[in-house]
Amino acid sequence: MSEPSLVVRRDERDAQGDLLPGHVTEFRRVLRAGGFVLLPSDTAYSVAAWLHSTRTRRQVNELLNREDEPISFAFPSPEVVRRWIAKNDTVDRLLKRYTPGPITVVCRASPLIPAVVTRDLMGSLNHTVGVRISGSAEERQVAGIGESVITTVPVLHLENERKPPVASFDEALARIRARIGAFGGAPWCAVEGELQHPRTSTVVEVLSRGGSYTIKRDGVISRDEIRAFLEGTPGQAGG
Repeated sequence: MSEPSLVVRRDERDAQGDLLPGHVTEFRRVLRAGGFVLLPSDTAYSVAAWLHSTRTRRQVNELLNREDEPISFAFPSPEVVRRWIAKNDTVDRLLKRYTPGPITVVCRASPLIPAVVTRDLMGSLNHTVGVRISGSAEERQVAGIGESVITTVPVLHLENERKPPVASFDEALARIRARIGAFGGAPWCAVEGELQHPRTSTVVEVLSRGGSYTIKRDGVISRDEIRAFLEGTPGQAGG
């Protein structure tokens, strides 16, 4: 088994509740080396990685026992998100209303982003990007520590992937510790923290500029709430 180079406990923060500078320095080193950071997200523990290549995406999926499916990007702020997505008023409204928080918005990538980037890094075959700005301060801080895009993917229960993602730090730590050896001693770190919600996050897909949307997964933010919020948008159609 491979041990983490750093484990940050929940009481190891500065006066503002942020991770300490030494922690951030180690996370940056590990991520640049192709490693992973286990950290608290809105609703579960997740694994973060810098998406250097197709190989990184596949490693994340293998580490978490997922199929080779698309994964979302985590961003530290709306300002960074705008560099990656095509202009869309419905997307802007959702991000302004519900982030930081437990929602992923799947939308068109900016025309300035080459399709090969979304295809290889994210696994997206239609030049879309899943956008997340987490309610977890730790996740936002990790997402903002470097120039590369961060992905964070929930840790699932190995014995039953239909169960909600892992919400126990000790269980998530053991889960990653047991599988990390398959990556030849890849470096990793772990952060203990507080989860904010007991349910999975909500996923909303917005692919047109006319206001139409589809709710791909129910979660903390209910289907009814999303519909109520967007119902005033001209031309809107719920899904």
